[in-house]
Amino acid sequence: MSGNKRVSVSILVVMVVMLSISQITKGNNDFAFAPMSKKGLLPKPLSCATDAGKIPDCVEAVKHFKFKNVKKECCFILLGLTEDCFGILFPMRFAYREMLKITCKLIGFKPPSY
Repeated sequence: MSGNKRVSVSILVVMVVMLSISQITKGNNDFAFAPMSKKGLLPKPLSCATDAGKIPDCVEAVKHFKFKNVKKECCFILLGLTEDCFGILFPMRFAYREMLKITCKLIGFKPPSY
């Protein structure tokens, strides 16, 4: 086997193993295919869609990493979503949420204290 083929096969094997592990692991919710609530049921997608419908341009901006288009209203609504709902809107919710938090902090948004 030549060097390039050996490297390609090694990468493919590593990818298959990682995918297999991510399918079996229950503790890693950031890469779950379907967001699940603590009770094991899917959240109400209509309420998520309703909240996201209030700010459609913002949701698209975040999905496409155009954070310069994010406004304070967007921060208030998106950061107020539950983890399950956030997971429906964004594929890797942890990464998107952290980038959104940083962006919101930079534009001067202060989350309400509960």
